[in-house]
Amino acid sequence: MLVRFRLLSIITFCGVLLSGCQSGSRQEASAPVPGEDAWTFVSIPDFLNVDTEYPQPGWEESLTVILDAVKNENPDFVLVPGDLVMGHWDAPSWNSEDSIVKYSAKYYSAWKARMQAHQLKFYAAIGDHEIGDNPWIDSAKVAMIPVYKQAFATHLQMPTNGPAHMQGTAFWWRHQNVLFVSVDVFEEGESDQGSIKPGVSGEQLAWLERVLLENKDATHKVIMGHTPVLGEVRRWSSSGLKIAEGRQSDFWSTMSRHGVDLYLCGEMHAMTCTSRDGVMQMVHGGLIGYNRRTSYLVVTVSGDRLYLSLKELEMYPSGDHLWQVGDNRPLKKLDVNPEGFEVVGRVVIDKSEGRSLLEPKGYFKRKYEESNEWAAAVFRQGVSTEMTKISLDD
Repeated sequence: MLVRFRLLSIITFCGVLLSGCQSGSRQEASAPVPGEDAWTFVSIPDFLNVDTEYPQPGWEESLTVILDAVKNENPDFVLVPGDLVMGHWDAPSWNSEDSIVKYSAKYYSAWKARMQAHQLKFYAAIGDHEIGDNPWIDSAKVAMIPVYKQAFATHLQMPTNGPAHMQGTAFWWRHQNVLFVSVDVFEEGESDQGSIKPGVSGEQLAWLERVLLENKDATHKVIMGHTPVLGEVRRWSSSGLKIAEGRQSDFWSTMSRHGVDLYLCGEMHAMTCTSRDGVMQMVHGGLIGYNRRTSYLVVTVSGDRLYLSLKELEMYPSGDHLWQVGDNRPLKKLDVNPEGFEVVGRVVIDKSEGRSLLEPKGYFKRKYEESNEWAAAVFRQGVSTEMTKISLDD
């Protein structure tokens, strides 16, 4: 069923592109399809945002549907912009350092085993749940942040070419004609979240600028970090962490000045696609076990063009709560739509003559670029638990 769905998606995508395209700045009678040089990567933030065994009873069949769909995209690799685990592994009543060491080994190992079982190479950014979840006000919890970050670096084994104080949590790599950078947006500083101020500044920003300058010959540039920069964005069962300075931040202006094409992020567990100053911010992904939909982004690279396709899956969490350390617990049983993922957004970023967005569909349409819509987890009482669904034809 998934293979048939994938073939239909490819045929539909090609049909849309061949039917003609239009953007605010340019029209073409016949938009190109990816060439023979094409290759693909997938972005799926907040996967899983839950502490699970591998295999996880009650969940694994549905998680297999998700990862089989990703595998069927034939990606060279998968990006996960933060929140792999639940991460509530510290408490004043425990020896917190020992607990973090214990649970990080248990749950990161299970997370990696699942990805490896599906033969998916991955690059992961650090999220707030990888450092205990926000806020960071209690002094004992703040003291554990370096322990959390070291656990992430130790178990995920990301490249160690970042700033000296962020080895394994901020890094970069090149693949064919694309530069990829993963930033650690959880910097020391004072904010309404306590002793963490989300952003990219100081030494990390200087490092990022050096990487962008040294790789200015890359045809495309992609950055992933956990929290959005721009707002307003849709938010589903999320605390809504973002970079407070937004479009005025030095981080955003640095991405714009150096021709970054995509900023991939999660945190909000819903989709909002916003293009400003030559950069497309992609908020996507979904909270599994809490919400009724999850999503991933497929990016096909071909010459001067990036072909973007957002895919969404209906989920049906049910039952009692799955045990987690702490009390933020998803539902114990997870079922998904057997028909698989539905395409809910498409656009082509064309850089052959300047920069154009060709034939935006669904979530990529300008009218959906901003939203303050909010919903809670399916088991919350007295509040909205549903998010407006957007299709390609909306």
